[in-house]
Amino acid sequence: MRRWWETDHLCEIEQIYFDAIRTSPSVLDVGAGDLRIMGKLKRAGYAGDYHTQDVGTEGAYTYRDLDEIRRSYGAILCLDVIEHLALREGLTLIRKMISLLQGGGVLVLQTPNASYIPDPRSLTCEGLDTTAYRVVLRDPNPGPIVSTRMAITAYVKRRVLGCDYANNIAVIARKALGPASGL
Repeated sequence: MRRWWETDHLCEIEQIYFDAIRTSPSVLDVGAGDLRIMGKLKRAGYAGDYHTQDVGTEGAYTYRDLDEIRRSYGAILCLDVIEHLALREGLTLIRKMISLLQGGGVLVLQTPNASYIPDPRSLTCEGLDTTAYRVVLRDPNPGPIVSTRMAITAYVKRRVLGCDYANNIAVIARKALGPASGL
């Protein structure tokens, strides 16, 4: 389990993402949105090529559509995107991102913890080596009053309602070494 909280710096789960991509020569941020994660990763020291893709209008993106891309990447981030797609479209997106990865490249996925995804490690069936994390939205040092309130809330969620306390699922999936795809 790792934590996420709003900060201008890397929070705990974002540090995991940074560690996964820090040595990649290039990153593609799929669904880059407001470009906040790009700023955080660059401030943390990511120095490779950083390209973005999004269909929105929040920022100036490198690509509007994945079909425009004619190269491969050492790492691909896709944070809080696939939950907006139907299952078939989501699987198509994941396979497209895998095809854009260089051999040894890393795919970082995060999605809300949805009960219809039985096991996020199922990406192993696509030939990827995966590590999965449960992510809770929580400050690292909440203090005694907030800690007590969170413990009571967690108890009610887990024991009374039968729900999971983790807000998101994050997956780091690495493609096997092999010939680079694309340029």
